[in-house]
Amino acid sequence: MKEPALNMEYVSPSQQIPFHCTGCGACCRHVRQSVPLESMDVFRLSKYLRGQGDGISNTDDFLLKYAESALLNECGYFVFFLKVQEDDSCIFLKENRCTVQTVKPRACRMYPFAAEPLESGKFRYLVSREHSFHFKGPKVSVKRWMNQYFYPEEREALYLDFCNVLETVHLLRRIPEDQKARALTLFGWYLYSAYDLDGSFMEQYQNNLARMKSELRGLAREKQ
Repeated sequence: MKEPALNMEYVSPSQQIPFHCTGCGACCRHVRQSVPLESMDVFRLSKYLRGQGDGISNTDDFLLKYAESALLNECGYFVFFLKVQEDDSCIFLKENRCTVQTVKPRACRMYPFAAEPLESGKFRYLVSREHSFHFKGPKVSVKRWMNQYFYPEEREALYLDFCNVLETVHLLRRIPEDQKARALTLFGWYLYSAYDLDGSFMEQYQNNLARMKSELRGLAREKQ
């Protein structure tokens, strides 16, 4: 078993963890490049904000206004994180409350727990001990927490992403430099932009992953 990230420790589904949310907003502060945005998060937030009259009509509008990219691998593989305010608090934290509570990113909803996909299709769970004062009061069941806050569609999407990331990195590394800019544009387009907000996310996500890999294989001159 690999070592967990800083302030994280592995837990089993059967464990009971004392945890109480005080509504203090501590977990929403000092979060620069700490709140990852998965494709499903971007889709949900974009759709929600479009309905709120926020000037968002598609996922690109959302990413431009509320997200920032970060390089994850030297091949060019990048991810998005929520932007922060001047004090490094979440861009959606207003008067100590989350303004997108009903559609907040998976990482926020599952806090203080997290899920790590395994090759078997199952998940390994972790708990963040960053704010020790939260771990008081009545105990919560890890299994029950996951059943409540880790939605089935998210499990499917996260595992699908896990199954594709190594091949995507491999392809990006093999693409000639004169085609790298196009490859990264396609990568970002299919993962985050090519969505109809009125359609089914999972159907589009599955199709987008297949199309992305097909186009990257072509640029890398690998057989389909």
